[in-house]
Amino acid sequence: MAIPAWTASVGPLVRADLRQRYAGSRLGSAWALIAPLIEVGAYVLVFGWLARPAGGPDGLGFAAFVAAGLLPWSALREALDGSAAALVENRWIRRSRVPLELLVARAALASVARGALGVLLVLAWALWQGAAPGLAGWLLPPLALCLQVAACYGLGLALAPLAALHPDLRPGLTSSLTLLTFASPILIPESALPGAVLTAMEWNPFTHLLRLYRLPLAAGGVGFGDVSVALATPLALLAAGAALKQRWFWAARDRL
Repeated sequence: MAIPAWTASVGPLVRADLRQRYAGSRLGSAWALIAPLIEVGAYVLVFGWLARPAGGPDGLGFAAFVAAGLLPWSALREALDGSAAALVENRWIRRSRVPLELLVARAALASVARGALGVLLVLAWALWQGAAPGLAGWLLPPLALCLQVAACYGLGLALAPLAALHPDLRPGLTSSLTLLTFASPILIPESALPGAVLTAMEWNPFTHLLRLYRLPLAAGGVGFGDVSVALATPLALLAAGAALKQRWFWAARDRL
C-alpha cells in the first residue's frame, strides 16, 4: 500500500503551526512547555492540596500522576478541537486540491507536544524515584501516545465535515470534552473511586490509555484488556472516520 503524497507536507505544516501559535511572544515556543506546566500546577493545587482525594500520592508524586493524565487528555482535546475546525477555518480548500486528510493530520500532530511532555515527566519521575520503569514501562507510554494520535486522526476525519454541516457541533464538542475530563480517572486515583463509578469509567477508552501512560508510576497494573482496548479503539476510529469522511465531505465542502 503506497504512502499518500500529502504525508510529506505534514511535518512542515505542523512546525509552521507551532511557530505561528507563539509568534510575537518573547518566550516563543517555550510556551509549548510553560503553558501545560501551569495547567498541571493549577490542578495539583486544587486536587492535591485544597481537595486532595484519599488514597492517592502526595507532593511531587501527585503532580506526576496528574501530568500523566492531564497532558495527554489536553492533547486529545486540542486535536479534536482542531480537527472540528479543519474545514470551517480553511474555506479555501473548496477551490484547492489539498486533501482534508492533511489538515486533520496537522491538527492531530500539532497537539503531540503536550502529550509527549506528560510521557517525559512520568518517565523522569520514575527514574528520579529510583524505580526503573522496565521494558513495558518504557514502551507503553509512548505507544499510548501514538495510539491516541491515530485515534484522534480517525475521529477527526469524521468531525471535520460534520462540523461544517452542523455548526453547533464545535461548541457542543468543547463542552462535552470538558465534562469527559471527569469521566476518566485523570485527576483522581482509581483507588479513590467507588466501584460503580470505576465500572462505568471502564467504558471510556481513555481510561485504558491512562493505565498505559501511568505504568511507570506503578499507579495500577495494565491488563490484557487495557492493551486490547487501546489497540482496538484507533483501528475502529480510523475505519469509521475514513468511511464517514467519504460520505459527508462533498456535502460539507459545498456548504463552505
